[in-house]
Amino acid sequence: MSKQTLRKYTLTERVLKQRYLKRGWNLPLICYLCNKEIKIGDRIVRKRSKVYHEACYEATFIDLPDLDPEDEFFLEHGYYPSSTIPTTIPTNI
Repeated sequence: MSKQTLRKYTLTERVLKQRYLKRGWNLPLICYLCNKEIKIGDRIVRKRSKVYHEACYEATFIDLPDLDPEDEFFLEHGYYPSSTIPTTIPTNI
């Protein structure tokens, strides 16, 4: 079984006939996120059987700000460098 990947492309009449009508998909194509019709000429993203407007799909990602060095240290080590928590775990618990 092959892993299906993400596909990005512009919907054209040819693509519509080859990929959707041939496979028995119902028309109109509807964006999985915004529930609006996808029209010929729209940039779309297809992942498995779900179809999205490219803008809708891209809007699902969150842009995280850059972390300061202390927060990066915390994510890597589990504590802040300025904390007084011991770095070793006691073995006699």
